[in-house]
Amino acid sequence: MKNLKFLSQQKQRCLLRCLATFSLLCCLVPISTTHAQELIEVQGTVKSAEDGESLPGVSIMGNNNPLASTDNSGQFTLSVATGTELKFQFIGMQSQTITVSQNTKSVNISLQRATNDLEDVVVIGYGERERKNLTGAITTVNMEDRENQPITNVSNALHGVPGLYTNLSNSMPGVDRATIRIRGVGTLNNSNPLVLVDGVEYSMDELNPADIANITILKDASAAIYGSRAANGVILVTTKTGRGKSKVDYNYYIGSQQATRLPDAIWDPIAYMRLKNQAGLNSGKSQPEYSDEIISEYEAGVGKDPYLYPASNWFDIAMEPGLMQKHDLSFSGSSETINYRISLGYLDRDGIIIGPNNNENKYSLGINTSAKVNDRLTVGLTMNGYYRNYTQPVYGNGDFWKGVMRALPLLPDTLANGAYGVPTIRTQGRNNWEHPRMLAEQGNYKKTVQRFLTTLYADYQLPFNLSYHAKLGMDKYDGFQEQFVPHMTKQLNQPDETGNPIIQTWNNPATAPRATNNDYNDLSLHIFNTLNWSGKLAEDHNLNLMIGGSYDWYHSQGFDAQTTGFLDGSLTAIGVGTERLAINGSSTEDILISYFGRANYDYKEKYLLELTARYDGSSRFAPGNRWGFFPGVSAGWRLDKEAFMQDTFFDFFKLRASVGALGNQAVALYSYEQSIVLGQDYSFGGALVSGAAANAYSDPNISWETTTSYNIGLDLGIFDNKLSFTGEVYKRKTTDILRTVNLPAQIGNLSGPKRNVGTVDNMGYELSVGYRNQQGDWWYDVSGNFNYNKNKVIDLDGQILYDDGTNLSTITQAGLPMNAHYLLDAVGIFQNEEEIDQWAD
Repeated sequence: MKNLKFLSQQKQRCLLRCLATFSLLCCLVPISTTHAQELIEVQGTVKSAEDGESLPGVSIMGNNNPLASTDNSGQFTLSVATGTELKFQFIGMQSQTITVSQNTKSVNISLQRATNDLEDVVVIGYGERERKNLTGAITTVNMEDRENQPITNVSNALHGVPGLYTNLSNSMPGVDRATIRIRGVGTLNNSNPLVLVDGVEYSMDELNPADIANITILKDASAAIYGSRAANGVILVTTKTGRGKSKVDYNYYIGSQQATRLPDAIWDPIAYMRLKNQAGLNSGKSQPEYSDEIISEYEAGVGKDPYLYPASNWFDIAMEPGLMQKHDLSFSGSSETINYRISLGYLDRDGIIIGPNNNENKYSLGINTSAKVNDRLTVGLTMNGYYRNYTQPVYGNGDFWKGVMRALPLLPDTLANGAYGVPTIRTQGRNNWEHPRMLAEQGNYKKTVQRFLTTLYADYQLPFNLSYHAKLGMDKYDGFQEQFVPHMTKQLNQPDETGNPIIQTWNNPATAPRATNNDYNDLSLHIFNTLNWSGKLAEDHNLNLMIGGSYDWYHSQGFDAQTTGFLDGSLTAIGVGTERLAINGSSTEDILISYFGRANYDYKEKYLLELTARYDGSSRFAPGNRWGFFPGVSAGWRLDKEAFMQDTFFDFFKLRASVGALGNQAVALYSYEQSIVLGQDYSFGGALVSGAAANAYSDPNISWETTTSYNIGLDLGIFDNKLSFTGEVYKRKTTDILRTVNLPAQIGNLSGPKRNVGTVDNMGYELSVGYRNQQGDWWYDVSGNFNYNKNKVIDLDGQILYDDGTNLSTITQAGLPMNAHYLLDAVGIFQNEEEIDQWAD
């Protein structure tokens, strides 16, 4: 929506005062200083102990204060006081600490790969943190552990992650997207998590898996820093950067896929007819569907004339192994001032359906580069994009697979002349068979998509340990879909009495052939800024502060048209059709403005505390209801640092707890406005006149749906932290659920409004254990996890909701889980007259 002003001038002045006050406080904080001590200039290089490559971007802390980071060639120069403890930390590496002395002039640091997760540095919302000092429920996935797996999209790499449910219900090329749920379902609305790629909202399935370094999943109040969009959890994706000497990497794999498990179906036509007759008799039919004469005739003809007496195994006919190949090429490296990585990817993949309408081609591009302008300023550019196209059966995957599952062995495949066959034996209720091969081969459906996420960012080191980060991201999506449905026919193997072929029409000739084009164009802009400060208070008190703001703008438009009146199927362009069936178009705009902050405190890394807050304003709600406040707090206690734990076998022992509010704006755009629909007919003077009318109520008072997340966690490590254990117990309570309230049909036959009605509880626990070790140059790790989750509807204001839209006979009401199965309770089958008489009593 245009010209939205979410903040009054008074609120703007208040925020500016807060920013100014924060900056002043940062300047006045009693930072530990060393003016009275002699400063030593320390130079050095940080490399990976595993491959000897230099490591750019390694964080260097001095007495827990951020001092600098290595440049693009892994080098650094510092002026520090003697006695300063320098700590070098990098994602995926063990941290290393040295103490500066009079003789410390030049040092070379080699960082080892982390032998356990506790030593790792984890990406969190708008920053990084050492895992051992985390207070929230956070899980990470290192994509190096998935490099040798044939992964076509990123969501397939998340199977087995604690607290994550992933279900790949569709493996068709081009649309194979796993459904992801973080700690179950806690709302009646969209339950998809928020996904951010390098800090900007984007679909991780649109990335080349070879370009991803690691993935972080925020599962509790740690996601509250993202406020309004974090109710279902947050997934942070970090892409790879270049490091060390210039190099070229090439990876290639080829493979095939096929159905791993199919129903135990009967493809013997004789056995089928006899069993069908028996089923009819069992259900009370007096006459068999197939006579003994027909069965005997068919049995004599099987194997002699496959067109008149087929024995078709449609699992074998309709499916074949699908070949795939994937190529990845990258160029990367770093110097003192430049860091770069450029990648190219290609995927060619066939599905398991026969015919040409089951293929995907995808070309991907990845760019990640940064330049050190001077000692204070670093700028960078990233781009992740692709161009892809895919095909599928013209009536969709669902109709094709429905045809396969309903196909019978009596149905012939193709006749001698290439026509799609019609069975000579009729079966009740199957007068117009879905011919799987015809559905797979006829017509065409093709979608072409190009999408690019481009970001520009700058990091500037300010005085007084202040650092400023700004990022601008642009996501451009363009999709074009072409569909042509021909007139489909089948043919009987036997001609009529005049010798002409008997043709059976499968689809309606009034609407086929027909052509449809759909054009999709989306553009979104994302801007955020953060200001960070880290320092020590007195000797043992460490403090990190961050404040920021973001602006997200979404624009979407689409156009579609459909024509019919084609002479035949030789020309399929939409302009060839002589009759227009439909023309539609749409355009929407959406804005989200946010202000956020975080404070981290620890005492000797023993007592840990984190506070977060976010203030979100959304154009999806009416003025006066647009703003929501979402705070969070988490705390941790490192018992392994206590004196009474020093003689135990625990190397690591941490208790933590968190609570936070997260939001959801899960309503369609303009839901608070009364919508008017065209094409509504009125009666004037005995004639119908086209007009416009409201067909649904709206509630202008709708506002944020809120989820309150509670979490208690335990982290343990023994045997030098090689064996680790994590346990979580959590609860999420969602209130003011945004859902449609149904109205009686007699009230104008209008759809009900979206309102804040309903409460759902979601609770569960997670247990995970892992062992990681190194033997010489070999690394190995073994891990496993167990998750339990359940939800319960607490309140729906007395309403009962039937069917979740999937026709699975479900019910949602207070006291039951969401979408519980609503079925007849079958207690058995009567076996004799005595059981019937006893049941009647």
